[in-house]
Amino acid sequence: MSSSHPSRFTLLTAVLLAAGGLIALAARGTAAAAKAGSASERRFTFFYTAEAHGVLEPCGCTSDPLGDLARYASVVQAARKQAGDVLLVDAGGLSYPEGGASPRERAGNDLRARFLAAQLGKLGLAATGLADTDLAAGPSAVQPPRLAANLPGAPELKPAASVLRAVNGVRVGVVGVVDPAVASSLSVKAEDPVVAARREAARLRQAGAEIVIALAPVDRPVARRLARDAGVDFVVLGRQVGAGSPRADAVGSAFILTPADELQKVGRVDVVLRGGQIVDAGGADANELRKLELARDLTRIDGELAAWSKPGGGAGADPNFVAAKKKERDTLAAERDKLSAAAWAPPAAGSYFTNRLVPLSRSLPRDAAIASAMRALDAQIGKVNLREAAPPTPAEPGRPFYVGMDKCASCHKPAVAYWRTTVHAHAWKSLTDVGKQADYKCVSCHVTGYGQVGGTSLGHTQHFENVQCENCHGPGSDHVAGKGLEDPPAIQRQVPSPVCTNCHNEHHSDTFNYNAYLRDILGPGHGAKARATLGDGPTGRSLRSAALSRAKAAGKASLSKL
Repeated sequence: MSSSHPSRFTLLTAVLLAAGGLIALAARGTAAAAKAGSASERRFTFFYTAEAHGVLEPCGCTSDPLGDLARYASVVQAARKQAGDVLLVDAGGLSYPEGGASPRERAGNDLRARFLAAQLGKLGLAATGLADTDLAAGPSAVQPPRLAANLPGAPELKPAASVLRAVNGVRVGVVGVVDPAVASSLSVKAEDPVVAARREAARLRQAGAEIVIALAPVDRPVARRLARDAGVDFVVLGRQVGAGSPRADAVGSAFILTPADELQKVGRVDVVLRGGQIVDAGGADANELRKLELARDLTRIDGELAAWSKPGGGAGADPNFVAAKKKERDTLAAERDKLSAAAWAPPAAGSYFTNRLVPLSRSLPRDAAIASAMRALDAQIGKVNLREAAPPTPAEPGRPFYVGMDKCASCHKPAVAYWRTTVHAHAWKSLTDVGKQADYKCVSCHVTGYGQVGGTSLGHTQHFENVQCENCHGPGSDHVAGKGLEDPPAIQRQVPSPVCTNCHNEHHSDTFNYNAYLRDILGPGHGAKARATLGDGPTGRSLRSAALSRAKAAGKASLSKL
């Protein structure tokens, strides 16, 4: 492990606060933390990400969408203002979506991948791992350059084994490995990741590295082997990271770090070198997490003890076991009380680090230059998409097709008038406001009959913008032809929930509740009787409003801890 050397660096004391899109800096930490700083300690910060999968920003339809490259840039830039230089690393899966993409989306995905590489390069990304998804456009298209110590003989990739950087006077080495399956796809043979990482970590130590970070787009068992046997200090997991993990996983003398995918939460590690082996000092976030865990465990044990104390309830419980449980409870309660009694403070002596996941929520400010570049990229991708867009599948003989709102309004004026008061009537504007009207990932839920026979497709939505009648009731050509007198009816009057959940799902509509949302779209002229049977209760608007308020409060709380 690493030892510290004297320097003049002082304690990091500032945090990022945001209001009205501005960054303000405020004092951070306790008096004890300030007192702990001295000329004998050195500090540096690094940010870590993985599995961005070419996602520059989240779908904005949920109540608290996480992600956004422009917000990540603001977080990094604010850290630089206080900590000086910082290191950025990515553990792989940076460039392309999982599961491949349809041919029509490839051009846009290529543009996003190149944009992401360029902007992160400007932001100071120092090292990137290589995952299978990064090869979606072929090895010659991979950018930025990748680290792969165990991948010899891949001339198109030209991977490096490692990099060595000085960060605030601390020499930090970063080594990367690839999964052997990735090498097989390139028709080359990979060395065992742990063997290669151990060799490269030793070389980095000899070159002066005080801290070594391994980028590991591999399965977790392999990542644990790296942490245990490769002689590194940190392993950044780069495969199946999901929502990430707020706690560093100690394995041997190293620690596994897990960010969230699609830039939803980026990891931040602050390292303090004072000499001796580096330890995980937790931090304010870790303390809060531990208190929640303790509360859960104490509730469980209290329930068990209460059950055993009832007549006959403890008949099968060994007295020694019950006594041990009570002792365990006392120990957990003492830890809870200690954590609650005082704010977090750093260790009095020795090297340590704190780790946290920073949610890139709406409350964070956006870097204006990157946000503007992203908007320009959307326009560029839109032009490419529209140039290549195919017309919708034409109507088939004997099969109903979509006719549009104007045809409905000729007979159903009160229903259409009520529809105009709903959010469905403004779905298209919500896309044009953010420049996403030619984005394959967005359009389908903001127009009518998308992808359907006799319906619409990207660039072919005129007269079908917004969520119109036929999205819920089905294509209306036969209903119009029969003047509403056809028997049986050619449209569905009762709309089952699966029709709604095509779009109102957890990825795009996190507050969706079938009955609550029906209360918003039924009313005078449009299902008034059905609305009455629903009675009073929450509406979609109220659920959405409450969720937005919670997200805003959570964002402010998160900002205060940065």
